Amino acid sequence: MGLSFGAMLAAAQMSLSDRIGENENAALNQAIREVVPGTVKTEEVTPEGFDGTVFKCLNESNRPVGWAVQAEGGGFVDKIKLVAGIDVKGESILGVKVIDNKETPGLGNKILGPEWIGQYKDLDTGRKIEVVKGPRNKEANEIQAITGATWSSRYVTDIVNKLAKELKPELGKLH
Repeated sequence: MGLSFGAMLAAAQMSLSDRIGENENAALNQAIREVVPGTVKTEEVTPEGFDGTVFKCLNESNRPVGWAVQAEGGGFVDKIKLVAGIDVKGESILGVKVIDNKETPGLGNKILGPEWIGQYKDLDTGRKIEVVKGPRNKEANEIQAITGATWSSRYVTDIVNKLAKELKPELGKLH
């Protein structure tokens, strides 16, 4: 019985894998348009020494409007996958969107909330972003942690800090 159930699951996975891939691509493209406003098309680029996926984002005139970076890192429960938008010069964050997480429902998954995730907008990629429990100071490159989910807040910030540190010098070369 277990063998037949396993075979049915494998068959279902194979028959749905194309649709799953299409849905993941559509979600990624939507996230890119959200974190890099004005994006009409993208070109995948490969910065030296970076282990994520980077897209050069172009507007309708084929001019660069920023960079979209797909990255992941450890979360409280499992990996957190996100897309971060960075300005053309690589100096500030345009936006961040979490595209996959398994954080605690009702607490850690508040990292999806637009108000919380919106704190990253316009932060400096050249300075470490700090997570604080009280009110944040944007000029100090801070974000306010989610009450009851400080660890999830830190995990997202760790991913953003890592990609900013690794990419800042490379994006200038690719521009």
